[in-house]
Amino acid sequence: MAPEYKRIPILHAAYRAGVRLADEKIGANEVKAFCPFCRHLTKKPHLFLNTEIDQFFCQRCGARGNSVSLYAMVRGISNKAAFRELEESNLQLFPQAGPGEGRREYMAPLEQRHDIYYDLLALLTLSDRDFLDLLGRGLTLDAIEHNMYRSMPSSAQARKELAGELARLHDLHGIPGFYLDETGAWSLAGNGGLLIPYCTAKGYIQGLQRRAEIQGKRRYVWVSSNPDKCSKDGSPLYPYGTRAKAWIHITGNIHNSTASITEGALKGDTASCLSKDALYLCAPGVNAIKFLPAAVRSLSVERLFGEYDMDQIRQEQYSSALQRMQETLKPLGIPYIQQIWNPAYNGTDDYKLHSRQLPLAA
Repeated sequence: MAPEYKRIPILHAAYRAGVRLADEKIGANEVKAFCPFCRHLTKKPHLFLNTEIDQFFCQRCGARGNSVSLYAMVRGISNKAAFRELEESNLQLFPQAGPGEGRREYMAPLEQRHDIYYDLLALLTLSDRDFLDLLGRGLTLDAIEHNMYRSMPSSAQARKELAGELARLHDLHGIPGFYLDETGAWSLAGNGGLLIPYCTAKGYIQGLQRRAEIQGKRRYVWVSSNPDKCSKDGSPLYPYGTRAKAWIHITGNIHNSTASITEGALKGDTASCLSKDALYLCAPGVNAIKFLPAAVRSLSVERLFGEYDMDQIRQEQYSSALQRMQETLKPLGIPYIQQIWNPAYNGTDDYKLHSRQLPLAA
C-alpha cells in the first residue's frame, strides 16, 4: 500500500512562518503576499500563494516551492525539520483525497476550545434585547451571568476583528466557527444572535450555539465553519474551517442522583434555574444523541427523566426517536421515565415558569 500523502495548506504554512499577506486575491485560488526572500524589499506584494496546489512563486526574486519549503526557507531549517514542526504544531493535515473522498478534519482538544470560546465570550456583551428575553424566560441575574450568554455581532467586520484579536492569543485551527478567509486572515462565521455555551459536567465549553431569526422564527444553529459548505459559484465559504458536533450540554448540580434529558441548552438552563439547580442533560435535537451515553457516564445518576416538548410526544417521528434514545441508554442500566405535564405549556421550561414547580405527572 502506498504511504498516505499529507497535504499542508499553503496559507497555514505562511501563517505559521509569519508571512505577511496582502489584502488582495488573484483569481479563485491565488493569494498575494509580501515576499520574505527579496533582497530589495518593496511595499508591493510580489509573492503568489496558490491554494489549489499549495505552491508559492515570487515574481520579483523568483523564489518558488511548496508549503513545507516556504516554512523551511523562512525559518532557515531543513524541509524535514519544517515538516516536523508543522506537524507537531497541531496544524490540520489533509490526506490527498481520491474520487468521492472528503478531507479529514482536525478538531482542537476540549481544553483549547474552552479557552478560546471563553475568551471570545469575555470580549462580547449581552444586548438589552437578549437580556430582557432571558429574564422573561425566568432566568435570574446570577444564572444569566454564570451561563455566560452573550450577543454575537451581526457585522461581518466586527466578527473578523474578534477573530483577529483571538488569533493573536490562540491557535484557531480546528475551532468550529473560525476559518481563514480569502486573504488568509481569520474570521468568525455566523451572524447576529444570542450565543449559548454547551458545557461539560466540569464546566468546559465544548461549543456554542446561536439563536437566530430565520424567516420570522427562532432557530438554534451551531457556531460552525463547515469546510464543505460552498457558495453559489461552488467556492468554499469557510476555507480550512471546522464543523461543530452534536455536543450534549450539562447544567445544574452535577452531584444529583437524578437527571432530566431535554432538547436545547437554553431550555435546560432555564428549567434547571426554575427547579433549584436540578441536573439536566441537553441534547441539541431529539435525534442528536451520539454523545449522550458519554455525558451520562460523566455523572453519577441513578434515574433519568425525559422532558421533551409535549407537542413532540404526539408525533410519530418523536416516538421513534424516543425509542432509539432508550435503546441507546439501555446498556447503562439506568432507569428512564418519560414525563408528561399540562400540554398548555409545551416545553418543560414553560411549564415550570407558569406552574412554579408543581410536581410532574409520571
